[in-house]
Amino acid sequence: MAQPSQQEIKQELVDAIRMLEHAEYIDHNGHCSVRRDANSFYINSGASMRASLTVEDIVAVDLDGKPVDGGNVKPPLEFPIHAEVYRARPKVNAVFHTHPQWSTYLTMTGHPQKVVYAQASLLGDMPVMNSPMSVNTREMGEKMIAVMGDNPVVMLKAHGVVAAGETVLECFAYAAYVEENARRQYMAMQIGEPYVFSDEEQAACRQKLRSPSLFKKTWDHYRSKIA
Repeated sequence: MAQPSQQEIKQELVDAIRMLEHAEYIDHNGHCSVRRDANSFYINSGASMRASLTVEDIVAVDLDGKPVDGGNVKPPLEFPIHAEVYRARPKVNAVFHTHPQWSTYLTMTGHPQKVVYAQASLLGDMPVMNSPMSVNTREMGEKMIAVMGDNPVVMLKAHGVVAAGETVLECFAYAAYVEENARRQYMAMQIGEPYVFSDEEQAACRQKLRSPSLFKKTWDHYRSKIA
């Protein structure tokens, strides 16, 4: 199978960001990236409008946030989120930072996310970084990755979510699953105590749901809404 061109990689990233914006998982400050090579990545520029993003808004930067092509377009201030994940986890090829409302409501009120939705069984422990501050320095990025560990997602208290995956589609799915899980948990809490999947049930779900075809199905569902 032929490898995708750099233009195709950028376009896939644009599609992901526009879908996340349409779903209201990111706002004017959300950002997503895809690994370019061992020492650089593509990311939407800090000044870009997420709802009308094009490939021209994608910038290639090194792990210090410097444009690799010598241009003047700057990445988002929180580029260390992406750089530190790529430094620490060589198998990760995509990182998304979202600002979803339901997940943020839970961290604002000290409620940890629990697995109340089958797909959330793929999200690990869903740990929380106990700081609402911007992750805009290498030191803050290192603190974040220490909390995240090998989990697919980490919650940023009263701030947002960071998701990581081996592909853009996998990362997108995790970003969608964590917010859907939070929405269901929040809504169920208005009625009573939500049912939480047992360890055995989570293991069974993971066995069936960790699948590239199901990640693509999730992607296609969201993409159909902006077609």
